[in-house]
Amino acid sequence: MRISLIVFLVLITSCKQPDSDWIDRTKHEGLFDISMSGSFETYCSEQNPEDIKNTVDNLKQAKEYFDKTFREDLNFAVLFVDNPNWNKYAFTPPPGMPQAHHQGNMVLGLGNSVMATRALQGLKQAPDSKLDILKQHFGEELNLDLFFRDALSLHELGHLYQFYKTGKGSQRHWLNEIFGNLCQVAAAKNLATQDVFNRMDVYQLFLIDSNQWGELKFKSLNQFEKDYFEVFKQGRNYGWYQSQFYLKAKKLYSKFGDEFLNEFRDFLIDINPEKVGKLSDKELKELMTKTFSNEVVEILEWKHDS
Repeated sequence: MRISLIVFLVLITSCKQPDSDWIDRTKHEGLFDISMSGSFETYCSEQNPEDIKNTVDNLKQAKEYFDKTFREDLNFAVLFVDNPNWNKYAFTPPPGMPQAHHQGNMVLGLGNSVMATRALQGLKQAPDSKLDILKQHFGEELNLDLFFRDALSLHELGHLYQFYKTGKGSQRHWLNEIFGNLCQVAAAKNLATQDVFNRMDVYQLFLIDSNQWGELKFKSLNQFEKDYFEVFKQGRNYGWYQSQFYLKAKKLYSKFGDEFLNEFRDFLIDINPEKVGKLSDKELKELMTKTFSNEVVEILEWKHDS
């Protein structure tokens, strides 16, 4: 009975349209308007930044792809922020950890970010044979901002297309992150070259294969939900979850293609708790089974428990 009521609520609330001018421009105070794209707004903590042209070009292509896939013409702003100014504009450290705000802003690192530098330090014990593979994609100096800024900006852009429709409403954090990874994979696959996809794939698989995570306090989806902000603060543990979501997203995109992104976003919109209330795990699985194929539900099934 409750599932039928939820379906009814979805139908009667699906016509509501969000405000197209949704960007919180108070977040731009103190930044330079660098106007590097006619497709979206760009701001920076430096007046003449270096090394962001490729990031902007990739985001232009990704926007074109997402607009077509989601049937949108989304306006958003990208904020490139250096290490000293990071905490003024981002909602969490370390500097260079890409993040999307609920009101149309994405914050990315600038220059050699703390995030990339820390990740590089974590590779010191890796065997030379593994590092040589990474160097083929990230250069001799292993510029990991090519992952944290260029690749993960596609993930955050996917979240903006979600937040535009859902606002702050979130049924499950893990579903949001599956969607972010799905967008990351799909957008990278649809760029003019496969460089970004190859970098993120090689790096993620390296982290998984070499077990860079160490001992993990959290492993279950229930823990990811209940202790989300604690997991988020523990970078390695959060990175482990993201690597698992990435593998699932890559498999989903390989099997179901571009239209699946639209179907998945529609599902997140439909189950927004502001519409239907908080769903139990049983109710959520029942709705997933009604919405997607059994194969999708099987791929999404979590096999890691503490």
